Amino acid sequence: MRFFSLVFTALLLVQSASMVAQSDLATRFDSLSLKEQFDYVYSKSETYERYKVIKISTYNLLKSSSIDSVAFYRNDLVDRNEEIDLLKGTVEGKDAQINSLTNQLQTLTNSKNSMMFLGIEVSKVAYNSIMWGLVFALVVLVLVLFMLFKRSHTVTNETKLRLSEVEEEFETHRKSALKREQKLARELMDEKLKHKF
Repeated sequence: MRFFSLVFTALLLVQSASMVAQSDLATRFDSLSLKEQFDYVYSKSETYERYKVIKISTYNLLKSSSIDSVAFYRNDLVDRNEEIDLLKGTVEGKDAQINSLTNQLQTLTNSKNSMMFLGIEVSKVAYNSIMWGLVFALVVLVLVLFMLFKRSHTVTNETKLRLSEVEEEFETHRKSALKREQKLARELMDEKLKHKF
């Protein structure tokens, strides 16, 4: 009986040592990258003819680690895709906001560079051209009116001068005609008086 208990204790110690070694191996194995884990399994595998023989415990450890890595990367991929979708939505929102602000800026620039003239929106350049055209037209109109006024004033003065000359001639002619008439009237009277006697 003692033998059995000694064998049982020895088996228990070997089993626990094996579990501790596997636990150390699992801890050390998890710290390696997936490629390093495959390299480790390959290096620790025994060769039988042309084949590599892998321990089942090492295979299970590699399988578990690979599945965990694939699951981790899938979850990471899903998280990153969700983050990308969120960022795309944010970018699209920002693009829409940029387009809106660009349109507002364009509208403000157009309104800044244009003015209302007689109910029509025209650019400042066209407005300035119209205003300077009107100023030039008014200056030309004032010059034309001034020339017409000066000409009519000159004509009026000449007409007044000629009228006064004509009036003087008429007055002179009237006085000479009156003198002649008076002289003729005296002569006629004198002739009548001569013929009466």
